[in-house]
Amino acid sequence: MASAGLTHGGFYAHFESRDALVTEAIRYALLQSAEHIYVSALKAGDNPGYSKLIQRYLTREHRDHPESGCALASFGSEVARDGGAATDVFSEGFRQLVDLLARLSPERSGKARRAHFLSVISALSGALVLARSVNDADVSGDILDSVRATLLAEEKRRQAAHAVRQKTETNKQIR
Repeated sequence: MASAGLTHGGFYAHFESRDALVTEAIRYALLQSAEHIYVSALKAGDNPGYSKLIQRYLTREHRDHPESGCALASFGSEVARDGGAATDVFSEGFRQLVDLLARLSPERSGKARRAHFLSVISALSGALVLARSVNDADVSGDILDSVRATLLAEEKRRQAAHAVRQKTETNKQIR
């Protein structure tokens, strides 16, 4: 706050209440996380999807730096306890994230794409929370490694099935 030229009182004066400060912090953190997650998913080049996101999310570096990591894993359990406006803001930010990233799923229908992303993000954030929560570095690393391997294998299977569907549809159109 000092580098911004504000005192604690001056900073808090910008908000109606503690709850207003918390909800704005959650809104901002979720927006930043959504942007980072989306960019990670797009880094697959011509074939955007969740593989790059999975590889970048489930790392020891991400585990070790919650202050600069995903807001879902950092705030989720706290928001659930707090309820009220914080839960409303978190829920809206989460809904927007799901809507945005579900588009990258290879599934056919909107409902299936949404379900696919919900399972991926739940596994990612859950694994990160657990990896941060255990006091054994080997177990923590095993959580990240095993969930990453499982999700990547599933993504490979989904992408292959998607490629087969596209080829079949193309062949039907040619006939």
